Amino acid sequence: MLSPLILAFFAASSQLPEDPGSHQITVRDVQHYDNHYSRGNVSARVYYPSSGGPYPLVAFMHGWTGSASDYDLICEHMASWGFVVYSNNTETDFFGSMQPQAADTRAGLQWVEDQSQDPNSWLFGLTANQPWTAVGHSMGGASVAFLAMQDARVEHAVMYEPYKGTYLGGSSVAFNWFPNYQGSLLVIGASLDDTTDWSTQVRPWFDNSNGFTRKNWMLITGGNHYGATDNASVSGGLSGAEQHALHRRLTTTFLTSEVTDEQDAYFDFFATTDVTFESEAHNTPLWATMNPNNPSIIEIGSFYSQNDKLRIAGSTATSFTQTAFGDLFLDTTLMRVVASEIVGPSGLVQRSIPVRSAYSGVTLYFQALGTSATNGVLSPLNEVIVP
Repeated sequence: MLSPLILAFFAASSQLPEDPGSHQITVRDVQHYDNHYSRGNVSARVYYPSSGGPYPLVAFMHGWTGSASDYDLICEHMASWGFVVYSNNTETDFFGSMQPQAADTRAGLQWVEDQSQDPNSWLFGLTANQPWTAVGHSMGGASVAFLAMQDARVEHAVMYEPYKGTYLGGSSVAFNWFPNYQGSLLVIGASLDDTTDWSTQVRPWFDNSNGFTRKNWMLITGGNHYGATDNASVSGGLSGAEQHALHRRLTTTFLTSEVTDEQDAYFDFFATTDVTFESEAHNTPLWATMNPNNPSIIEIGSFYSQNDKLRIAGSTATSFTQTAFGDLFLDTTLMRVVASEIVGPSGLVQRSIPVRSAYSGVTLYFQALGTSATNGVLSPLNEVIVP
């Protein structure tokens, strides 16, 4: 049944990632039957852009004794930025468990994919069998790992204050499997969380991920366990509104960078205040963008592995050179190295580069190279048109 909640969100010229995106969205409560994985009848809430498509498909999984309606704001936000969000609404009672939550969500994502191929469905054309993203909070945060274990189509994962322990079906199977996960990862913890302690329950998920393409750890200073919920509250630190805005900002910039491959969004990701972070990459990213407050400054950055070497170079022209680390697209006769250093504990290397007025209207090209003792990788080419 169509929800009366039909939201019109329009991007402002000074749009921030925590602000609503440009898509008008629709929300529907659904009950559907699983024809693939023997899950029977499954319930969920679906948030989606009201026109256009296809869009990337995102799963959302709620926390213990929660429901889809407890996370309307974060799911509406993702949909407004151009994602179809399937929010699981099973395993909502005291006996909720992670394994069936993940299995039901897998069935739901497959149902969305099937319906997207059906010309008679309201979901027709909304998805296109692209890689999946899994997002979850607390119990649902750990269910993200179970879902990734069940289905290799999960290539992007976001875990809000994830649970780790023996309750709720036990997380050990997914936790022990997690080094096999080969996608991108964002784990968010909160310094004042007294439900899933950030150091003993949340951070270990980040540490135990070894097969990732890129992974990011963000600890919200002054945050508590409920910052991602519609009823985010204060517990001696940041306000509920501030905590929710941080979850929206980090989620939007991560998904934009990783799912839609607009890596310039990483600039806003790492410009987030009230967080401490650590990042690592096996596949080097690169952002290069004009400073939003100073049109004479280019902001560039990348991240790699601690104690390895990261270089960033720029050129006014492109060319093509095959290397042992991948394809170099910079003109080597004009190339200049703008950053070269051993990566520190944060994993991050970034620079603010002043640009002379003589370069106005010129396109500048950049690539990053991360190297270790045994291998290395070049980032994709990025470019900036100097205003």
